[in-house]
Amino acid sequence: MQQMQVPAGETIFHAGDPSTAVYVIADGEVAITVNGGIEVARLHPGALFGESGVLEARARAATATALTATTLLVTDAETFFHAFGMDNDRALALVKLLCARLRSTSLRTALPSSDSEADAPPADRATIRLLPGSELLANQYGMRPVDVRHLPFQVGNRYGGETIPIASNRACCIPARGSVSLAAPHFAIMQRDGRIGVRDLGSATGTMVNGTAISRTSLTVFVPLRRGDNEVIAGGPASPFRFRIQLGEFSATR
Repeated sequence: MQQMQVPAGETIFHAGDPSTAVYVIADGEVAITVNGGIEVARLHPGALFGESGVLEARARAATATALTATTLLVTDAETFFHAFGMDNDRALALVKLLCARLRSTSLRTALPSSDSEADAPPADRATIRLLPGSELLANQYGMRPVDVRHLPFQVGNRYGGETIPIASNRACCIPARGSVSLAAPHFAIMQRDGRIGVRDLGSATGTMVNGTAISRTSLTVFVPLRRGDNEVIAGGPASPFRFRIQLGEFSATR
């Protein structure tokens, strides 16, 4: 494994390049983009990337760019295969299948995934309402519906390690003392490329948006919201911290 220093703004590899190595971020931040610049992931120290192209023996499906001065640990393809014992044809075939499915899912999230999402109102005309999606939030924690008027809008635990403003029109703070499922901050409702969506803010447990899991280590970190009702879960599928986000549009006469 070799160390590689990458200056801020420099491309590590382009979509279409041959897949010759696997990378681990030792320090810094890397953006993964597709379709000429749509960001589908922002990776931090400890994240592994570039492995699917190596395992599938295909060209890079995305572009990787250092957002800050970045230190990478680089393993060439042959060493990577040897280190992980990929000499079993059946095991390798299964891993390749999983990589292909993950790549397909990740690329789809960079495009409208449904008619309702494609028909979502533009960000400058959108109305956004955050509501409790579970009895625990509504009853135990006393969460009330919030009309989101300023973006980005953070949601998280008032008693987490990194606090967010309690009295703010840009945040919803849940008083979940002692909870490990809800971080502070956990996720944000934000605008990207003219669309409203949800981004995980580096939480340990991740976020699920309409069934799509996003986290600090996943390829996907931002999911656009669709028109109407959206389900957002802070944590895994069993987490009680469930929210609803209603996305609508200002009327022409408003």
